Amino acid sequence: MMLTGRTLLVGIIGALAAHWLGVPSAWLLGPVICVTLAALLGLPVGMPKATTSAVSLFLGISVALNLDAGLLQQLGHWKLSVLLLCLMLALLLTLLFRYYSRQPGWQSIEALFCSVPGNLAIMLSLAADTSADLRRVALVHSIRVCFLVTLLPLFFPIAERQLGIAAIQITHPERLLLVLLLGLAIGTLLSRLRVPAAMLFGGFAAALAVKQLLGWEHGLPDSLMVGLLVVLGSAIGARFNAVRLSEVLPELRAALGGLLITLSICGVFAWGLWYFLGVSWIQAMLAYAPGGIEVMIAIAMNQQVDAVFVASHQIFRMIAMSLLIPLLLRRLQKAVV
Repeated sequence: MMLTGRTLLVGIIGALAAHWLGVPSAWLLGPVICVTLAALLGLPVGMPKATTSAVSLFLGISVALNLDAGLLQQLGHWKLSVLLLCLMLALLLTLLFRYYSRQPGWQSIEALFCSVPGNLAIMLSLAADTSADLRRVALVHSIRVCFLVTLLPLFFPIAERQLGIAAIQITHPERLLLVLLLGLAIGTLLSRLRVPAAMLFGGFAAALAVKQLLGWEHGLPDSLMVGLLVVLGSAIGARFNAVRLSEVLPELRAALGGLLITLSICGVFAWGLWYFLGVSWIQAMLAYAPGGIEVMIAIAMNQQVDAVFVASHQIFRMIAMSLLIPLLLRRLQKAVV
């Protein structure tokens, strides 16, 4: 218990410091960086194994609450650009999976998680329930996210978003409690059936059911999501406990190579969206950027581009990958067995 408390304290300090310094994705990357540094410096850190399952439950709920009819209607107006996005995601998954699979000592399951363009929090929570090296997956995704969310805001400044009283208010707390209990029950059942991402699917199914039956249109409060990111970031950093920096150099080189492939493919498809459909290159790049969804949308809202276009494509990518990867994971696990 003391070890968990100490790890969370380090993570909270890292999150607050990153937020104060204006680091993008501060609530997630701050704890990851701070707890990782503490681990590399020899400070004992650790988090319970159930941490990632709990976070997965909330992430599944959040994904379901973001899925609404308005989004589907908007995507219907941009069929060609969504189709192009699907082709880009398929190509990225294929090329990156082959690239990471060829890295010495890498499992196929690790290559799959590292190949996903975006969905950092969800991929890490999924990987935690498998035999994959979470430190490896975390490093690859962290390098991609750090590059995207730090480089683009340098060229396109975004306004700071403040958390107000509304950020801590929970609309219909009884419905949230119902979703949590139902999601936990579904997730536990799926886990016993050895379904990958059991808690993620449990939360998703429960939230979707309550949303349709009771008309719950409210998302999770920002303060709760911030807390989840801090906990997840601390758990990720704790995976580097008793690890030396020299041990992760091969993963660092592989991650940089994967980043180069990702940026090249995304750049080509963004150019195609600009050339064939007349979408501005900035808008296309923000819509197709593989990660940093909040930063991409914030940039779009501060530039003369269609923020709804960017948000719709980013949310579509997030939801599509969240639903596709567990299916690919199950197929991959069957192939290995």
